[in-house]
Amino acid sequence: MTGPGARRRAGAAGPGSTRVEATATCLSWIPPQAVEGAFKLPFGLGVAHYDKPPPDSAPDVAGLLAADAIRFANQLRAWIEVRDGQITNHGMSGHGRLGSTTVRMGSRALTFAGVALPDLISPPEVHPGRVRFTQTAGGHTGAMVPRHIPRRPFVRLTAPIAWSTVALTMYADGSSRAELADASCFPRHYLYDTDGNLTHKSALINYRHWLRRAEHEDSPWSGVAHPVPVAHVRGAAERSLADAILVSGGYRQQRLPAGARLSEAPIAETEVHVLLDGLLVIEFDGKPIAEVGPGAIFDPAKRTQVSKEHAIVRAKTPCRLAVLARDRLDSDALLGVATEQISRLQAYTAQAADAGTGATGA
Repeated sequence: MTGPGARRRAGAAGPGSTRVEATATCLSWIPPQAVEGAFKLPFGLGVAHYDKPPPDSAPDVAGLLAADAIRFANQLRAWIEVRDGQITNHGMSGHGRLGSTTVRMGSRALTFAGVALPDLISPPEVHPGRVRFTQTAGGHTGAMVPRHIPRRPFVRLTAPIAWSTVALTMYADGSSRAELADASCFPRHYLYDTDGNLTHKSALINYRHWLRRAEHEDSPWSGVAHPVPVAHVRGAAERSLADAILVSGGYRQQRLPAGARLSEAPIAETEVHVLLDGLLVIEFDGKPIAEVGPGAIFDPAKRTQVSKEHAIVRAKTPCRLAVLARDRLDSDALLGVATEQISRLQAYTAQAADAGTGATGA
């Protein structure tokens, strides 16, 4: 999970040294339609609310928290000092910040502040030419969530624990790598690099599991955590269109079990698939070449002949997909998405041909 180069601050370090700074930021939010079944009743009544997708770049973290637009943020800042190509010193700062949740009941609105748990900061891992920093942040977010638990007192009112673990590796050459190392299974988590660009997102969210099982005993604070799958973000055109679809709603949903092909959930040539949740694997001549997460768009009408003959899409995890008519979408936006996807396929087939695999060019 790579990011652009870190920021350099000449003169901020000791004589003959250069200080290099970097950041990793994780924003956690609730996508539209992320809660299903009876659990979504408060959202449908307007008592609770979903969030709009955070921006693709330069998020105003304080502003998003103040506007109740995200649930919490985990920001890690670190620095190293480099002299003659060697790391001579290092340090880190940063912390988690929980937002508040506004609950509306008729004409009245009540705001509940989140209850943060102490940040968990691991000792930096120092290696020749690099240092890796790790920070876990989170807590009980927003309003009370009454629910049954399997032991006394059998009912709990506080919200389950939501959290994320971010890691930041800094290298002696000035580059850095941000990672979403781990996170709770709800809500969705977005990772931003040093330059403030969205690079990765958690691929699976499960409100039911989070609500029923994510107790204090099942969190990093008790030493028990279960990794969530993470996906690279897609191209700008695809992200923009997927966000617009997500916010607009008005689509029907399909489910795809793990291991199934996307073709097993067929749609008409006049329709488009958008992945809402889960991980899909793109295979070329039976070889996995890419994993795609929420926001990936599949338009049957725009598939190239090479794609039809050589590529299949398979569910790596259980997936939930939106289906909507093409004529509801901007044709120029769909063309931009298709152009990005064709470019990626052409790049892969060119690399495969150079490697002598015998793959057919696009």
